[in-house]
Amino acid sequence: MAKTLVILNPVSGNGAAAKVAPAIQAALRAGGLDFDWVETRARAEGTALAEKAKRDGYEKIIAIGGDGIVHEIVNGLMRGSHAAPVGTLGVIPAGNGNDFAKMFPLGPDWREAVQRVLAGKTRWFDVGKVTGDIPAPGIDTNVHYFDNGLDTGFGALAAMHSATLPSFMKGTVKYLGAIVKALTNFYNPRVKINFANYPPLEQTTIMLCASIGQCYGNAFWLTPTAQVDDGLLDVMVGAQMGRGEILSFVPRMMNKTHVGDPRLQFFKTTRLVIESPDPLPVELDGEIPFVAAHRLEIEILPKRLQVIV
Repeated sequence: MAKTLVILNPVSGNGAAAKVAPAIQAALRAGGLDFDWVETRARAEGTALAEKAKRDGYEKIIAIGGDGIVHEIVNGLMRGSHAAPVGTLGVIPAGNGNDFAKMFPLGPDWREAVQRVLAGKTRWFDVGKVTGDIPAPGIDTNVHYFDNGLDTGFGALAAMHSATLPSFMKGTVKYLGAIVKALTNFYNPRVKINFANYPPLEQTTIMLCASIGQCYGNAFWLTPTAQVDDGLLDVMVGAQMGRGEILSFVPRMMNKTHVGDPRLQFFKTTRLVIESPDPLPVELDGEIPFVAAHRLEIEILPKRLQVIV
């Protein structure tokens, strides 16, 4: 058995991943990598494949696709054991959103990604964990892990709308379209937040995020000081806002000029608990594990994952 498993999500990037897969496979073999190859055929299958790969003794997993397949693989690696390292992950970006790859940073050229996989240099990454009270319909667990970030409120609502947009919309255009749709039915939930190292905070908020990485939605740098290996979550809490204020923040979050605005508060913490009388949608790395949570326990698990950079 090979020591490396490559997991391809063929529908990533509206099928772009499947188109470049033969060339990637050939380049990896030409570089001398001994690997097994598997393709996902259903949503969340990457989690089961990664969990099984860990049990079967694979030392490395290489993801081909976007943030969704990376998220699934990280969840599969984290299930069962949190002992560091839970595994070694390589990424060849081929999705609509590649926020995880921005942490290295790694661009969209699959050839560069293949070279990095072959070189094998690694770096420790933290992993986030969230426990919610009410899983979304069809979700069989209330414990999830994230490699980039979690958000609730407007950002999560936009992520939910993003999944309903036509396939020809890609990247930043797709996320901007989702923001426009979210403006039609958004609300500002009331939240109480208990931090590990700050006094409790209770307010109405348009959005709250807890991050390991810096970028959401392919272009929105919500937490630009976040570090992948500092053992801390970067938390941003927004004040109550209306449509006009939200729209004014969109370009500012794309160019990082939102930092310092008095309507936003920033924290660095190891753990926080969010409670709300209002239903909270929750987005993790682009996925939606909760649509109406009322309690969320969020924590950082330092240096759990080795990532090929």
